[in-house]
Amino acid sequence: MEEVSLALALQVGWRQPFEVWGENPDGYLLEIDQPFSGLYFNDAHPLMTYDNIRAIMPDNWLDRYSEWSATQYYANGSVVKYNGKTYRSTADMNINNKPDTLVNWEKYNQLNDYLREITYAGVTQVVNTFLNMKSLNKETKNLLERRLFFDGAGRISATLKNTGKLVGFEITPVRALGVTAKIERIGLQMTGATGPVTVYLFHSDRVEPVASWTINVSKGNGTFVWLDLWDEGYLPYIDTFDYQNEIQTSGGGSWYLVYNQNDLPQGMQAINFSKDWSREPCGTCNQGSLETYRELTKYLQVSPFQTHAYEDFKQYPELWDAQDMAYTNTQNYGLNVEISVGCDLSDFIIKQAPQFAIVVQKQVAYNVLRTMAMNPEVRVNRNQSNVDRMNILYELDGNTNSNRPSGLDYELKKAYEALSLDTRGIDRICLTCNNGGVKYRTV
Repeated sequence: MEEVSLALALQVGWRQPFEVWGENPDGYLLEIDQPFSGLYFNDAHPLMTYDNIRAIMPDNWLDRYSEWSATQYYANGSVVKYNGKTYRSTADMNINNKPDTLVNWEKYNQLNDYLREITYAGVTQVVNTFLNMKSLNKETKNLLERRLFFDGAGRISATLKNTGKLVGFEITPVRALGVTAKIERIGLQMTGATGPVTVYLFHSDRVEPVASWTINVSKGNGTFVWLDLWDEGYLPYIDTFDYQNEIQTSGGGSWYLVYNQNDLPQGMQAINFSKDWSREPCGTCNQGSLETYRELTKYLQVSPFQTHAYEDFKQYPELWDAQDMAYTNTQNYGLNVEISVGCDLSDFIIKQAPQFAIVVQKQVAYNVLRTMAMNPEVRVNRNQSNVDRMNILYELDGNTNSNRPSGLDYELKKAYEALSLDTRGIDRICLTCNNGGVKYRTV
């Protein structure tokens, strides 16, 4: 969500006030003054002025900053308050420099942080509204809820001899935008000894492992031991886009979940589950396994394999040569995985961020004007003498007695509708086109 918020926040900016070119006793305003889309929040409505926004800032906003201390080291970018004003450090290890001397300090306008807060609040609202619209229109959905690669366990006597190889599963998500698998749990069925087993997750276009987990096999009698991954273990078809550096970390490819047989505790062996991973299970033998297989293979291709393990793999784990991989369709190496598949539109939103710009602009402006109308601080000021609550509500909601809709609320709704239309039917799975089909009516 952080990458998505940053991508959308950079689309629309806050215009620098004229006074920054001359004397500006309060410091510069929000740094996003050159938005990618060329849109500014200030232009969304005439009431979007800094004087009006200052008027709705909480009275205790200054309390979020700590008082400057002569004995404390301040990092570059740290903000403090001093004699009722705010200053920002311009150097690391900044100590015993009074902020008002402007030695390693610069004046800082606290409105910066308030603008940043309302910007990101609006961005979050846009993203959530967009996802809700797609879900309600049945254009995106959860695809597969927590399924095991197989049900049951292997026979205690079905042990696999350690051959000093890297062994595990190749997992290839379906080639579709937004489809993201998530490993919920990893299970190991071992016998002969107990101890820690390190499981690695690799991607085909990265040399270093994406993640690794240590599973403490506390039972050596063939009982499955499971590790919950909680917020880890995501396997997207296209991985997260680094928007700041414009780097695509992965596009397509396969994921590999493996462990090194050389690193197993002395005497530990894997128990194999009898299953041929290259073909559909027998429907008359085990209907449950057949249904699970068909559900999984809609969105994933799973293939067990083994490959040569480098001598220093434990110290320097690196991706192997794919040509050395040998697929072993009847062996699972004691591994089982509980997995779910859903639609994660994060990367799509980041790539299509310019399409969201006008919605972000209007959503933030709408939120600001609504706050002005409600005036939670009950602050009476000169701005309110010119713009009262009823006038602001009219600008927001238009003439409620008229059949012709108007106001910023109406403009925002139309912007969302346009965004929904522009992003419809882009992908066959996660961004489908649901037009409701043909409707029959009597004449």
